[in-house]
Amino acid sequence: MDSFTFSCVKVVFGPDRIKEICSVVRRLGGKKVVVITDKAMKRVGEEICEILKEFDCELWSKVEPEPEIDVVDEILSSVKFDTVVGVGGGSTLDVAKLSAVAGKDSSVSEFIGKELPERSAKLILCPTTAGTGSEVTKLAVFKIPGREVKYVFDSESLYADIAIVDPMLTISAPPEVTANAGIDAICHAIEAYTSILANPITDMFAEQAIKIGAKAIREAYSNGNNLNARSEMSYASLLAGIAFNVAGTSLGHALGYAHSHIHKSPHGKSVGITMPYVLQYNAIANLEKHARIAKLLGANVDGISLRDAALNSGVEFMKLLEDLHIPTKLLDVGAGEDDVDEIAERIFLSERHVSRNPRVVKKEDMRELVKRAIYGTTHGYYG
Repeated sequence: MDSFTFSCVKVVFGPDRIKEICSVVRRLGGKKVVVITDKAMKRVGEEICEILKEFDCELWSKVEPEPEIDVVDEILSSVKFDTVVGVGGGSTLDVAKLSAVAGKDSSVSEFIGKELPERSAKLILCPTTAGTGSEVTKLAVFKIPGREVKYVFDSESLYADIAIVDPMLTISAPPEVTANAGIDAICHAIEAYTSILANPITDMFAEQAIKIGAKAIREAYSNGNNLNARSEMSYASLLAGIAFNVAGTSLGHALGYAHSHIHKSPHGKSVGITMPYVLQYNAIANLEKHARIAKLLGANVDGISLRDAALNSGVEFMKLLEDLHIPTKLLDVGAGEDDVDEIAERIFLSERHVSRNPRVVKKEDMRELVKRAIYGTTHGYYG
């Protein structure tokens, strides 16, 4: 067995566990707390501040989707704190992470391309969507002015002291947000499972995330008040986060980033639209794992060849997109054949994602893959 390294954040999971946040802050020795969230979650942030009323607690609720890095400097210049509580989706949690690391004496832009310093504040992360898994990763993603692709900070300094994963915080997410976030979680799990950096522990988490997520996302999308489905989806997202934190993501995310500038769709939707074609492209690189993905997604692969079962992973993923009313081809979101070369070229801007892909990524192959994604051409249904 190959050698590997594995690490994970301490997690508190379950409905209403957010009510334990006071004891968590107390145990960490926090005294001055900032709750960082976005406008949509402002009410939830206010409720958490009320729970934390024994502390000096301030709310900062200006995080925007897919934030630029200077938002952290804005927080540091307006709020003093020794403890950060991030409450929101992946963008908010990433802002909370970097805010807890950054000190008052420097601009966070100085951290780009350098090793991050040790965290200067305590950090508690509370996701309100079941998608990014950011609460358990050492990653933080930001837009950097002048850069074509987002910048990913990768440092153990970004690990939280504790993640409070309370599915009750996801109940208010509307169907479209539920679908986009959930698809992102399942893509995280699939890409971690097929990554060249995968190991037996990440495989275990990724398999469960795919299996549980494919069922739970349909149920949570259909009825957002289904607490069992919300809990399972939060669990699947958590497992996927643990898996890709170690194994990383690959071509699925590189391609999602490559075409998202055309239609400006949410991140999970962007990655999901083209995942069927990525699965079929990668299938021959690991037939066993792709056949297993098809089965985990719900396909009946009994009695068909291993190759056909592996290719069926893409078709089964397409069914999931259809059930969630997410487009299954790029033509539906405004990309056409004139965009093929640009999209194919932009894939290679995400060098680290490409490097982790199970099949070597070639430009000529990417042009053909993008064409298939534009017109919705798969290899058919097998079995």
